Amino acid sequence: MDYGYQLLRHVVQQVFGNLAAAARLTLLLFLAPFLAFVLLGGGTLAMGGTETPAGGLFLGIVVVGLVAVVAYCWAAVGWHRYVLLEEGGNGLLPAWRGDRVLSYFGRAFVVVIVVLIAVLGGGIVIGLVSAITQSVTVAVALGIGLVFGASWVATRIGLVLPAAALGERMTIGESWAATRPVASQILLPLIVIALVVGVVQQAILLAFGQTVTVNTFGMAQEQIVLSVAGQVVNGVVSWLQILVNLSLMTTLYGNLIEGRQLN
Repeated sequence: MDYGYQLLRHVVQQVFGNLAAAARLTLLLFLAPFLAFVLLGGGTLAMGGTETPAGGLFLGIVVVGLVAVVAYCWAAVGWHRYVLLEEGGNGLLPAWRGDRVLSYFGRAFVVVIVVLIAVLGGGIVIGLVSAITQSVTVAVALGIGLVFGASWVATRIGLVLPAAALGERMTIGESWAATRPVASQILLPLIVIALVVGVVQQAILLAFGQTVTVNTFGMAQEQIVLSVAGQVVNGVVSWLQILVNLSLMTTLYGNLIEGRQLN
C-alpha cells in the first residue's frame, strides 16, 4: 500500500478517533486568544463604544499575541504527548510543562524562519519567471506550487516539534534527513488535506455567507462575511485542520524516529 495513503489514513484516524480527547486537551487553549481579545479589547469596545487609545490598543495586541503563543504551544505539546506517550492531562487542559512549551516555541520559531527563507527564495524565482513569460496562468500555478512547497518544507523539518514536546534533541538537518526516504509521499496527505479544507470552507461561505456593503477609501464595495454561526463552524474547521497538521508531524515522528507501524 502506498505510504502516502497509509500516512493520510493514520492521521485521520488519529484525530477523529480521539476527537473527545483532542477537544478536552486543546479546544479551550485554542479559544484562549479569542477570549483574551474579548476581555482586553473587543469587550471594552463593544460595551463602551469609545475609541481605544493607541497605547491601550498596542498593549492589548501584545497581550493577546502572548496568550496565543503560550496557548498554542501548550496545546501542541499536550497533543504530541497524548499521541506518543498517552499522557492524558488534567481536566480540560493538558499538563503544564513549561520547559517543553518554551523549547517547542523556540523550535517552532526556527521552523518558521526556515520556511520564510524558502518562500522568499521561491517568490523571487516566481517573480522572475512571471516577468519573463508574462503569463497570469503561469504565475498562479507557480504561486500554488509555492504554497504546497512551503507546507512540504515545514513538514519535513517539523519533526523537531514533537521531539521538543517529548524532550528529545533533534536538529533541523536530522529531521530533513529522516524524512528523505518518504519525501515525495508526504505530498499526498498535504494536497488532500488542503483540498478538503478548501472545499469545506467554500461550503461554509455559501451556507453562512452574507453580502454587506462597506466603504473603502470612499468607494462602496460588496464583501461576503460569515454570520456568527458561520464563524463558529469555520473556527471548528480551523481547529481540526491544525490538529491534522500536528498529527501529520506526530505520525511521521512516531514512524520514522520511533519505528512505530502505520495502521
